[in-house]
Order: sequence, then C-alpha cells, then structure tokens
Amino acid sequence: MSTCLFDLFPVELVHHIFHYLWAHEIFYGFTQLSSHLDNVLVGYDRYSISLSSMLKREFDLMCLHIRPEQVISITLAENSDTPDQSEIFFSKFDILQFINLRSFSIISLNQSIFRQLNLLCQLNQFQSLTLPHISDTYWRLFGSSVEKTLPRLKQLITRDYPLMEPLNNMRYLTITYSYCHNLEYLLRLMTNLYSLNITLSLNVSSRWSQKAPIMNHLRQLTLCVEYGRLTMSKMNQFLLKMPCLRNFELRIDDPIDFNVDDQWEVWSRNLKDDIEDTKDIIDGNQWKYLVSHLQTFDFRFCLAERLDKQILDSFRSSFWLEQKKWFVSYDDLESSPSLFTVPRFTPKDITYLLNYHTPSCTSSDLKLDQYVHILNLPMLCPLMQDFINVTTLILQTDKDLSLDRILPYLSLPQLRSLSLVSTSLLTQLPTEIKFESIRSLTIDTLEIKSHAEQICIVFPRIERLQIEINDQETMSLLIDRLKRLSLATFVCHHSSILTNMTKEWFVENSSRLKENNNFTCRIDKGKIHLWISVH
Repeated sequence: MSTCLFDLFPVELVHHIFHYLWAHEIFYGFTQLSSHLDNVLVGYDRYSISLSSMLKREFDLMCLHIRPEQVISITLAENSDTPDQSEIFFSKFDILQFINLRSFSIISLNQSIFRQLNLLCQLNQFQSLTLPHISDTYWRLFGSSVEKTLPRLKQLITRDYPLMEPLNNMRYLTITYSYCHNLEYLLRLMTNLYSLNITLSLNVSSRWSQKAPIMNHLRQLTLCVEYGRLTMSKMNQFLLKMPCLRNFELRIDDPIDFNVDDQWEVWSRNLKDDIEDTKDIIDGNQWKYLVSHLQTFDFRFCLAERLDKQILDSFRSSFWLEQKKWFVSYDDLESSPSLFTVPRFTPKDITYLLNYHTPSCTSSDLKLDQYVHILNLPMLCPLMQDFINVTTLILQTDKDLSLDRILPYLSLPQLRSLSLVSTSLLTQLPTEIKFESIRSLTIDTLEIKSHAEQICIVFPRIERLQIEINDQETMSLLIDRLKRLSLATFVCHHSSILTNMTKEWFVENSSRLKENNNFTCRIDKGKIHLWISVH
C-alpha cells in the first residue's frame, strides 16, 4: 500500500471525520488505503453501527474488521431489502460483547431485536435508547425490559412515554407525539432536561403553556405543532419557562388559517384571552422580542392560503439580516405554502413543473436550488435551474420522452438514483451511452425482456434495483449481468413466478449466485428481496 493524503492528517482530525460516518462507511472507504490508516481504524473506539439498507459487501467488511469493544452506538432497522440482516449480525456478535455501548436504537418492530433489551442493563456505559411505536402486544412482552432501563437513561427517543417515576438522569428527551395536556406531567418527571424535542397536538382550551413547570436547565428546544392553533401569547408563556434556552426550532405542520371564525372568538372570551391578530405568528417584528436572546432560531410554518411575498418584509430588519444573520424564505408552490428559515428548512425534495421558481428569500447570497437533493418530474419540462446537488431523479411520466429533453437531467453531476414508471425511456437511449454514476434504479413496469438487457448495458454499475418482472428468466438475467447488484427487489404480479422460489432455486438458476452463494432472500407480499455480496 502506498502513502495516501490522509496519512498527512493528524489522527485527531481523521477521528473527527469518522464521527460523521457509520461504521460500514468507514471500513468500506478507508480500509487498505495505507498501513497508517489501517492502524487508525484499529485504534478508533467510537464506531456507530447502523443495520439498515447497506450493501452486502459493506456489511461483510464491517463484520470482518469491527471489534465489539470499539462500538458506542447500534441502530437496528429491519428493512425488507436486506433480509435477515439483524439475525446474521447477532449470530456473529453477542450484545454483551459491546461493553462500551452507550446508545441502542430500534427503528422497527422485531421480536428478536426487542429481546436484546433485557441485556442492555448489564452494560455499564449504556445511557441512550430509541424505540418505535410499541403496540400493546409488544408492551406486554417487553414493557418490563423498557421500564427497567429507564432510570439509568440520559437520552430517550420514543413515541410512547411509559413514564411513572421521576427520571432525574434524563438530559435529552424526544417524544414524537403527545397531547398538550400531558406536557406538564412529562416535564415534572424530568426536571434536569438539557434538550427537549416534542411533537404536540394542541387544544385551544388548554392552558398547557401556563401550567408547564420552570425548566432551568433546558438549553435546546424543538417544538412541532402537529395539530391545533399556536398563538404568540402561549408561545411567550412557554418560552418564559426556559430562562437558559439558547437554541429553538419551531415547526407548525397544521396549516395556519388567518381567518378568525366565531368559535375562536367564543373560546377566547371564555378563557379571558385577548383575540390576537392571527398573523402575529408570522410577523418577524413580533418574534424579535421573544427570541433576541437566542443563539439559533429556526422555524417552518405551513400556511392554509397563499400570501403576498411582502410576508418577508418583517424579516428584513437589521435584527434579522445583520445582528442575527437569520434568513427567511417563502415558498408558495407547494400545496401548502410555507414560511421557513434557511438553510435549515430549505426544500430538499421538490416537484419540478413549468411554473417552478426558486422560493423568495431575504438573502440574495443563498442559492436555494443548490440544496435540492430529490427532483420529482410529473412531466418532462426544460431544465432551467442549477440543481447541482440533486442525487435522486423521479420521472413520473413516460410521455413525450426524447433524448435531448431527458439528457440534461441524466447529466446532473451528483445524480445517483433514478426512478421510472416504465422502460420506455430506454428506447430513447443509445447503447453506446452509459450512465455509470447511476447506482440505484427503480422501474415500475418492465415491458419486454430486451429492455432488461438494455438496462444492463446503459446502467452497468447498478447496486440497488427495484423492478416489476413477468418471468423468472428476466430475473436471473438481471442478477447475472449486473455484477455490482447488491440489493434487489423484484415485484411479481403473477403468483406463478413465485412457485418453488427458494434460495436453492437462485443458486441453481443464476451462474453468479452459484459461484458465490453469499446472499439472503425473502419472499413477502408478492416481492422477492435479495441481498447479494459482491466480490
């Protein structure tokens, strides 16, 4: 191995880079670059494992090189496109080997995964738990394990909050759904919170903001209003309960209606509240007095109706632009218009139509189109914007396709993923043109077998494939010809295709899998999922 540029970096800097990567990404990207880096990999002791939708070769490489005592975090997500991943992992490693494990995250319901909860309390460093929505059945089976772990936790992320006793060690809490009348109860159980991330459903008659206890230690707040009306008076009451707050993020997902109806006036009189101007919540001058002490303030407000772009004027004062350098944008193209801070809430997934225009912004220096990662095309229209960071293109039509119209999209510099409704586009692509940057391909309908052959020629470096097939022979062709294919999902609408479909069948009918049978397969709801290793 020759010397590489990373050999010149201090070890501490390389470790800092590793902090932003998953373990499988680190081993796949840095193994065998140099003997120095191999030693750095051996000495690093803060690996985070994410058992999610990774390539089989990345999984195998990670399992080969990782030592359990180096791992501080494990995230488990039972994905259909990586069959038996968690089972294979825990057949290689016992959870008790991860003696320095601090964080354990379960993203999907799986009994074999939940059984690991019983063992977590034996790990001295364990302090952070993420749970999915737990059904009554799962709670009866594993509720005692959850309750046993709660007192020692410093961080909890969950939708359900089975909290009965004070949790004095808790510092970071995320509750993905709660009614506002439960808020006081929750916060009184955890008086030492440093960070709170909570999604609330509000009731106009509730005095949730007034009843909330003082939170002297809270430094960071993320509040999402999923349902109900949030007023500036209640927002002010709530923020006054957090004298040390420094970072605040607010999302209002329930579209704000600025038309005050009679019922709202009745409620306000009964509660002895003043009827506020409903537009106060989107007024930068009003917010100035509530958030001037904060280091960061980000928001996204969904609106029930389109407003004039003058909505941004109150966010153009020196307080916003010069003192805080907090910039705000207004997007009126979506079905629900929105007002939001940038770059935090800049749209990353957009629908591109003829009438598309870049959202208005209080800063002319921010190029918002460069934050777009996913481009949806209901129709094929000329590409006028500079989407230099788009990684995923979703073509939702097969009408009026031509090479000169589609080529600018397929030539986007960061494009890695392509989704098509059919293979009709392939008829427009000459076989001498190869799109080797495309690593993920989804096709809803495969008309004829020759189109499968063309896929293998035009997109030779596909690693992830989801496609509808009409016969077993086409499936074998795609597996054998796409040498880098690792995650494959074949959608079968004809039950006859699934007849006798087993791992042994794939070994017998695929020359590639016969040569290397390091793969798993699962058939579920008319779909065949394969997770294949690549030499």
